[in-house]
Parts: sequence; structure tokens; C-alpha cells
Amino acid sequence: MGYHELVASLRREGEENVASIRRNASAEADRIRGEAAADVQALRDCYARRRAEAVTAEEGRLAADSRCQAERIRLHAEAALVERLYGLARASLAELRDEQYAGQFARLVGELLSCTWEVVKVNPADAALARSHFPGARLEEDSAISGGVRVSGEGGRLTIDNTLEKRLERCWPELSANVMAKILRLV
Repeated sequence: MGYHELVASLRREGEENVASIRRNASAEADRIRGEAAADVQALRDCYARRRAEAVTAEEGRLAADSRCQAERIRLHAEAALVERLYGLARASLAELRDEQYAGQFARLVGELLSCTWEVVKVNPADAALARSHFPGARLEEDSAISGGVRVSGEGGRLTIDNTLEKRLERCWPELSANVMAKILRLV
């Protein structure tokens, strides 16, 4: 083989080596770019999941907070309504003083213990009724009492409040629950 042929053969061999190196480098670059793209996509997917989870968690927290706030508002409104109803009921007690009230007063007195009552507090309009039921007691008029009687005896150690106000106060928790249940059924 001659010099020119040797140079041509070396050149061909060098060009083939260069082409092979370029193909290998290009394939390696493609592989690296593919892995990098897969890594980037995996990161995007991971962050998209995290973002979706964070959004879902925040939505849940906000929904729970909203429900709690709505429940607080509802409970506050119900409590205000119950308080208002109690005020109306208490203000309406005077309307129980009708033509049958003397019998009601006698029944309230009849519920008291058999005792010598020393002090009897009643509405000023009930003074005559109280004198007939408690002839020996000291009578005190109290316009804050709508009806009924508050008595004390044994030197003040024994006191019984059988006024309409006290009876309403005692039954109000159950009464208000029933009233609220009926109101809420209407809403």
C-alpha cells in the first residue's frame, strides 16, 4: 500500500471514528436530555400533586372554618332569639291576671308548705288576696312580681318563691327548647 492509500485509509478510519464518536455523543446527549426531561416532568408531577394536596387541604380548612363560623353565628342568633322570647314571655306574665286569676293565686298558695309565713311579697294588685290567705304575715308589695307569691318564714331561713316569674324561669329551658324546635321546623 502506498503513502496516499495509507493516508486515505487513515483518513477514512478517522472519519468513521469521528462519526461513531458523534453518533455515540449524540445518543448519549439524547439519553441525558430524555432523563433530564423525565426528571423535570417527575418534579412537575410531584409539585402538581403537592399543590393539589395543599389546595385540597386549604379548601378543607376553609370549609371547616366556614362551618364553624356559621355554627357560631347560628348559635348566637338562636341564643339571642331565646333571650328575646324569654323577655317577651316574662313581659306577658301580667296578661295571666284575668278573671280566673284569684283561683290561680289560691292554687299557687296551696302549693306552699304548711308553715307560719312571716313575710309575704306579692304584686300590689294581690294585696287583698294575700291578706285573706296570710292574715298574720307582714305583707310587702313588689311590682316586679307579676303574680303569685314569695314567702319567708322561720326568721328568714325558709323562703319559697312561687311567683309566675320563678315558675317561668324554672320551666324556661324545656319550654324554650320546645319553642325553638317548632320555630326551626318553620324555617
